[in-house]
Amino acid sequence: NITLTSFDGRYQVRLASSDNIAFDERLQVAKSLIDECINEWAESSRPEIKVIVQQAFNTDKEGQVNVGRILALQRLDIKDERWQRAMQAIRDGVTVTGSKLYVRFYERIKGTDEYQAISLDIAAI
Repeated sequence: NITLTSFDGRYQVRLASSDNIAFDERLQVAKSLIDECINEWAESSRPEIKVIVQQAFNTDKEGQVNVGRILALQRLDIKDERWQRAMQAIRDGVTVTGSKLYVRFYERIKGTDEYQAISLDIAAI
């Protein structure tokens, strides 16, 4: 990601890239290990506690998991060996399926340090 600012600071061009991420079959291995952990930890708890972690694996209408929720599991500081193996399976199962490059233009709002986006409809040209 790059931000280029004009000499007078009035304009900015921001270049940003975004990766499309998918998971391979190792995600199912990770889910099995996580399910083992949750079932053991929640043995004497109410069933609602299981839903908190398991919601990360819920799919949308197209059958796709939410990448952000899956990757957020890695930020949890859990020392259980099975959990650590599950997180490694998630890391190993991540594949980048494509990238997109975004170019955005901004103009400084007079009298402030804030910028507002300049909307360019290139398709209409």
